[in-house]
Amino acid sequence: MKIGKYTITGGLLAPMAGYTDIAFRTLARECGAALTATEMVSVRGLVHDSAKTEMLMRLSEKESPSCIQLFGNDPKDFAAAVKMLDCDIIDINMGCPMPKIVKNGDGAALLKDPELAGRIVGAIKDVTDRPITVKTRLGYRIGENQAAELIDSVARAGASAVTVHGRYAEQRYAGTSDRDAVKGLAQSSSIPIILNGDVCDMPDPEPPIAAYMIGRHALCNPHVFSGEKATPFATARRHMELLTEHFDERYTINQARKFFVHYFRGVTGGKALRAVVNTADKVSEIMFALDECEKLN
Repeated sequence: MKIGKYTITGGLLAPMAGYTDIAFRTLARECGAALTATEMVSVRGLVHDSAKTEMLMRLSEKESPSCIQLFGNDPKDFAAAVKMLDCDIIDINMGCPMPKIVKNGDGAALLKDPELAGRIVGAIKDVTDRPITVKTRLGYRIGENQAAELIDSVARAGASAVTVHGRYAEQRYAGTSDRDAVKGLAQSSSIPIILNGDVCDMPDPEPPIAAYMIGRHALCNPHVFSGEKATPFATARRHMELLTEHFDERYTINQARKFFVHYFRGVTGGKALRAVVNTADKVSEIMFALDECEKLN
């Protein structure tokens, strides 16, 4: 798949708030992900120089091409924010269903205003020649199929590709992703369509789909992108190395609490390991518990 001048061969890691920081994105790249994007970054935060926003935008040298995902609803804010970015590809979130995002007119709220979605892409194109991608959903409410209109609008404005999560915003993550609906959108789209939602493995793209994007399943097994076999212990150790390389001890422990739930579900001794992680004050405690758990397997 071509995104501007970049050729993407393989699966894409979905940006996920609270999970896809620089450490996990680096791990995913090491495990075969062809493209990784940051957690979504507020253009308002960027324009107003938020320290937290700066942390979200840190990129690894292994992320080539690199991608930063932005969210907001004001074309002027997007134009100003993009001038501050140092990345290869710019992704725009037009699909996040969370109420705190939607109530501000951001994320999936843009499905209700395809014309504004196009103006946002156009405003970015006016200030940069970097490729722009968009991530969205089938529609806002079930049966409201606004995605086709949004795709057409952003394509005419200059977007290079669109990722479609095969659910409606009001579903959030309930029910089943509708792959056939996404394929239908891809069939009539003038730009590549990437399928997201309930993708649990990495097959070769099936036309008219250009590529697959994996989200929650990669949290359990980032090696899904390459198909290689790895123990959860090796994966967790490497993840902890990357976390301690980029973050302080408190953040590292908090991320371990999030990820070990996924890595060690169903593993002998996994419940006891997670109990240690949930009360740990030091990374060394987690690493010792990890060694002890591995001895049981």
